[in-house]
Amino acid sequence: MPMRLVILLICLALSTTLAAQQPAPAQRAGAQPPAPTNLKVLAPNTDMLFTMQLFNEALGVQCTYCHVQGDLASDSNPKKDIARKMIAIVRQIDGSFPSSTGVFPAGYHEVDCTTCHRGSVKPETEPPREFYNRNEALGGPPPQITPGVNLKVLPPGTQVHGGGVMHEFRNSLRVDCSFCHGGGRPFEAEANPRKDIARNMILLVRQINTNFPGTGVFPNGMQAVTCWTCHRGDPHPTSVNNKDYGPPK
Repeated sequence: MPMRLVILLICLALSTTLAAQQPAPAQRAGAQPPAPTNLKVLAPNTDMLFTMQLFNEALGVQCTYCHVQGDLASDSNPKKDIARKMIAIVRQIDGSFPSSTGVFPAGYHEVDCTTCHRGSVKPETEPPREFYNRNEALGGPPPQITPGVNLKVLPPGTQVHGGGVMHEFRNSLRVDCSFCHGGGRPFEAEANPRKDIARNMILLVRQINTNFPGTGVFPNGMQAVTCWTCHRGDPHPTSVNNKDYGPPK
């Protein structure tokens, strides 16, 4: 057999083998997954992989917690509609923060699924420990139980000092009373702008709780969401937008 023909046959055999080893177009690196279907609250251009990973990490679950295995578009799992309602609640909360931009999950948001869930399906509502300021840590007397004054959003008769709702605020944000009132000022003073922010947060907690049947009017009655749920000991609650992802890998 002529040498030229031998070389030609070898080349044809190699090209056929390499072609057979190539992955299908949909399997090649960098290929886009199929377009999602049955979207009811998420936009078609949503970064679906990032968004679903956010949900998984926030609740500490896998995709099948809300989806049907092998049929992501199916609505058979009732938790999928609950997830849609939670997306609507995040968007509702967003309206309280001028710094939030875009429609969740796009844009920047002060609050998202991570803020409340922190890796658990059921968000926490009770701080695990009491906050003690310096005076209390040194053995000083606890705050006296005094009637609330200048109450604008709390119900009349609410116990605010000496173990009342103000202690819940302290425990949730891990701050002292002066954080909102200002050291040395009368409690009814309005000089500290954080006091009005605190009032707005009380109204926000009430607004969120209206989404859950059986809840009372904060701070009274059963609560699905409290100050602790979002703050967890930090005046600025965490969110996926404020998360440190580390350097590139």
